[in-house]
This record gives sequence, structure tokens and C-alpha cells, in this order.
Amino acid sequence: MVYRWENSRVKKNSYKTATISLLIFSSALVCSQIRAQEIAKCQDEAGNWHYGNFAAAECALSSDITTLNDTGTEVRRQKPPPTAAELEQAAAKKQAGDKAESDRERQVRLDRDIVQTYGSEEVILSTRNRKLGSIDNNLEITRQLKQGVEKDILALLERKQTSKVKKLIEARRLAIKSYDEVIAHTLFQRKQMEESYIRILDDFRKASAGLVGGS
Repeated sequence: MVYRWENSRVKKNSYKTATISLLIFSSALVCSQIRAQEIAKCQDEAGNWHYGNFAAAECALSSDITTLNDTGTEVRRQKPPPTAAELEQAAAKKQAGDKAESDRERQVRLDRDIVQTYGSEEVILSTRNRKLGSIDNNLEITRQLKQGVEKDILALLERKQTSKVKKLIEARRLAIKSYDEVIAHTLFQRKQMEESYIRILDDFRKASAGLVGGS
């Protein structure tokens, strides 16, 4: 009696397993049939529609590839691969981005160099004032020398105008001309120095702000 009951249970389990296997096989078959009934559709550059297995080859470079099932419902959409022009544009954009990044890194290095070189605005102003003061001292010495020569000329003019005296006056006038040239050149250097330190101070302020903002 126990044997018959166990034998019956084994038969029921076998029947159940066979039923599940049949259902799985049927579902796979249905999915395969549905997949086989899908159709690709796309439109080329001329506006013509293409259907079937070769649709993608006909217009893959000009439009999306749409896949429809047997009811006409869209099941998926595939973007066309990039064209040569799009690839070139992407490469140019990447190159521009790399250059911009390189320029930013270079500017950061320059900013750090400027800040490390001068340290503070007070150092810049102090250095500028010292150099301008040195130029002003040279100007003052040159002007005093010129004034001394001018006094000599006035004294020579009061003397009897012999050929020797006239030569002395002429020599001193040439000296005054040389002093005037030195003074003009020194004033030009002073102006350049002032403009240079205006730029340095401006660069330092921008560099300091850039490093603070970048951090």
C-alpha cells in the first residue's frame, strides 16, 4: 500500500515537470516568432522610406533606425552612427577643450610665479619707489652739472671774447647739449619704469584673485 502511494507521487511530479518544460519551450517559441516578425524602418536623405532587413544599410547614415513589431508599434530606436563631419567637429571641440585646459594650467603657473616672486603689494610698491628714487637722484645730479656748465658760460661771456674764450664757450654748449640728451633719456626710462610697475601691480592683483578663486 505504501509503495503504490509513493509510485503515484513520483508520476505526479514527473507530469508537473514535463508541463513546466513545455510552457517554457512554448514561451521561447512565441518570443522567437515575435522577434522574427519585427521589421526595421528608416527614411533616407531623399525622404524615401526603407523597410526590412536592409533598411539600416540604406539610410543608416542619415536617420534613426526604427524597429516595429507585427502590430506596427515601435519597440526600439537606434541612432545613426556619426558622420565624418560630426567626427571632425567632435575632434575639433576636444582639441579646443584641451587647449583651453592647457591655457588655464599655464595661467595658474604664471599666477603662482608672480605671487611667489613679489609676495605682496607692499613689496611691489616699495621696490618701485626705490628704483624711481634712484632715477630721480641721477636726474638731479645731471641737472646740477648742467647748471654748473651754464654758469661757466655766463662767466665766459663776461670776459673778452678771444678765440680761446669762444672755444671754451662752444665746448660748454656742447656739454649742455649732452646733458639735455641724458636728461631726456632718463625721463623716458622713468616713464617706462612707472608703466612697468603699473602692469606688475595689476598682474599681481589678478594673479592673487585668480589663485583665491581657483582654490
